Amino acid sequence: MLLRLITWPYVRKHALRTMLTLAGIALGVAVFVGMNSANASVLRAFSQTIDQIAGRAELQVTSGETGFAEDVLDRVQSVPSVRVAVPVIEAVADPHIRGEGSLLILGVDLIGDRNLRDYDLESGDDAVIDDPLVFLAQPDSIMLSRAFADKNHIAAGDRLTLGTAEGDRTFSVRGVMKAGGLASAFGGNLAVMDIYAAQKMFGRGRTFDRIDVALTPGRTIAESTRELETALGSGFQIAPPSGRGQQFESMIAGYSLMMNASSVFALFIGMFIIYNSFATAVSERRKEIGVLRALGASRRQVRLLFLLESAVAGLVGSLAGIIAGTFIARGIAASIGGLIHDVYGVARQAVHATATPGLLAVSLAIGIGTSMIAAWIPARAAAAVDPVRALQKGGDVSLSSGETRARLVLAAVSALGSTGCLLLDRSGALFYASYVLATLFAMLLTPFLSVGLMRLLRPLLKWVRPVEGTLAADSLIQAPRRTSGSVAALMLSFALVVAFAGMARSTYGSLVDWMNTTLNPDLFVMPSPDIAVRNVRFPSTMSDELAALPGIETVQVVRQARVVFQQTPIMLLAVDLLSIERTARARVTDGNASDMVRAGAAGKGILVSDNFAQLRRLKVGDLLELPAPAGVIRLPIVGVIVDYSDQQGSILIDRTVFQRYWNDDSVNFFRVYLASGASLADVKRRILERFAGRRQVFVLNNGELRDYILKIATQWFALTYVQVAVATLIAVLGIVNMLTVSITDRRRELGVLRAVGASNNQIRRTIWMEALCTSALGLALGYALGAINLYYALEIVRQDVAGMRLDYEFPIGVALAVMPVMFAAAFVAALWPAESAVRGSLVEALEYE
Repeated sequence: MLLRLITWPYVRKHALRTMLTLAGIALGVAVFVGMNSANASVLRAFSQTIDQIAGRAELQVTSGETGFAEDVLDRVQSVPSVRVAVPVIEAVADPHIRGEGSLLILGVDLIGDRNLRDYDLESGDDAVIDDPLVFLAQPDSIMLSRAFADKNHIAAGDRLTLGTAEGDRTFSVRGVMKAGGLASAFGGNLAVMDIYAAQKMFGRGRTFDRIDVALTPGRTIAESTRELETALGSGFQIAPPSGRGQQFESMIAGYSLMMNASSVFALFIGMFIIYNSFATAVSERRKEIGVLRALGASRRQVRLLFLLESAVAGLVGSLAGIIAGTFIARGIAASIGGLIHDVYGVARQAVHATATPGLLAVSLAIGIGTSMIAAWIPARAAAAVDPVRALQKGGDVSLSSGETRARLVLAAVSALGSTGCLLLDRSGALFYASYVLATLFAMLLTPFLSVGLMRLLRPLLKWVRPVEGTLAADSLIQAPRRTSGSVAALMLSFALVVAFAGMARSTYGSLVDWMNTTLNPDLFVMPSPDIAVRNVRFPSTMSDELAALPGIETVQVVRQARVVFQQTPIMLLAVDLLSIERTARARVTDGNASDMVRAGAAGKGILVSDNFAQLRRLKVGDLLELPAPAGVIRLPIVGVIVDYSDQQGSILIDRTVFQRYWNDDSVNFFRVYLASGASLADVKRRILERFAGRRQVFVLNNGELRDYILKIATQWFALTYVQVAVATLIAVLGIVNMLTVSITDRRRELGVLRAVGASNNQIRRTIWMEALCTSALGLALGYALGAINLYYALEIVRQDVAGMRLDYEFPIGVALAVMPVMFAAAFVAALWPAESAVRGSLVEALEYE
């Protein structure tokens, strides 16, 4: 009844302000839904592709990205519990079709593979399926999915050109697979060819990527896994197809952590606009509260009324946010998919972001819960005031002595707790507790700091505009409760800006230093224009051909692939350590530079990147066990160096060790140093001419590779800057609400000013100056909290996200650039409240309640 009689008339009268409140809730929920549904959709799309390609396989045998020799297939087939074991190669090829993207190539042995996967042809040569030997006899054969064929107007019998390790090669489309099942994998961008043709076309030598296994009826997955582990040794991973999806998820866990933290932070900032909105409601409806209390309404009923209002607002705002979030998730998913492709080399595909029922339920609960938490203080304040005070004007905008003492005590406890947690533990749960307590400390002190800074600004404002400046300053000083909500929202927003801008600045600086010392060849010779693609490789014999070309002084071979270490795919780099030492000077963080290289080159130790060691709390001397097809490598860590080849870290071994344990001498790319005086353009031309028609070769100069790496770094922070923009928008909405509260609460005061001769422009300037002062307070406190936030953010990056030791650099340039933008936004936010202040009825403003 109270909702109908008290709340609904107020909502109708203040429809615009209600919309602002709902917008604050909706924005926070939309960001949460968009980020999380996009992230989940990318992971789900990857897992679905794995499941669709796996067919009826119950187990898969892998060895990271390195692959393994063909004789492993015989060992797998000899295991009693294995009914079917078929080899598979996966590669990504460029179909040279504008706007189409990559084509996932599945190399299979059709003789045995039909026991696991269905190749139903909708059109084409049925003999391909009925007699797989026909397929084997024609190495240029390929089958396409119906989706890909229809999009590109390809029919059975047509020819399709693909980029391979041997250059562009033309294939005959022998059949088009029916839609659904296998043909729907990778968004339909799928092609099937013979596995031995795939080995040749993508430089795999005599290796397979994995073996798909179907079990003998009656045998369990656990039993078969044990038998396969016994037969193959510990250098292989035997798991259901879903295990690959779990490995991928662990690989991008750091990125997911950053996204989730940013989403929660945006919601947290959104709480303050809700707080301001309900503080407005309490301020404007004190008379109604007093009447209700005088008529016998209990404090509990008054408190419950405002909490119910907040719950309804949270429900409506959350529903709007969920709808908006599902739309923005599509764009975010595309951005995340592109970033993951560039960073991890995972094939990119079209991702249709959809929110799961579980995520929608959680988002709804978070939106309603956040709204009710934000409204709790205004609701409690309304319930705690006695009827006489409730009928007074302006009684709830200042802090009571009891609340002041409680805030100061809690702030002192938070500060001591934060310091204590930081001293006790800089790397675990207490560290995060220290971060939360430091933020709580800042929030508790916001009213006092705002008033203190405003008192310092008052003389300046009075000097600039004696009347308007004094009124604006006094309004903010006399209403710390009203002011602090907007200032806190701005403070948190700018603290987020400082933290992310500081991380970006430090990351760029660290990357540039690394590239200057380590990534310093003149040219990089690659089998693919996409740096992250590692499934196309060169033969090692190309090294001698390159070295013989005029103008080339040194050629270094690099083999890189992810291998599974402690259930997480880690980048393995196999290089000639002695040669690398002569040309690159990696920064050493643990160990002796010359001793570690000699030990590594002799096969007596392993080098690891600093971020790998940081994430796993490792140091020089620790024994590392690295599974490989020829057995487990057990070697001590002899050195820790700065290397940013991968977010999860990297392991460096000498090339001779890799060849011995993986029986693989293929190359991912060549590092080329030019002779003195040689022309970069001439050498690049000679390389391309030397291998034209025989190999697919792409030559990047040092600057092009640097640009690619920095582009990825920019992508990494792009989504977080979207979060910052949303947080700032929420803060601007908070300014609008704060000014609206101020005008409502000072309606009589403003009326008196107008009655005694104050002009409309003076009233406007007073409101404008309030907005600019609020923005200035938020900037000052935000930069202070941001300096603290940046320290915690850099430590989180080091400990849990990327293991990078980033130097602390306050982003002065960004801080200065944000100031005029925020002042302009505050001024725009003040225009409507200022107009409402001067256009109101003077008679109504002067009347007594």
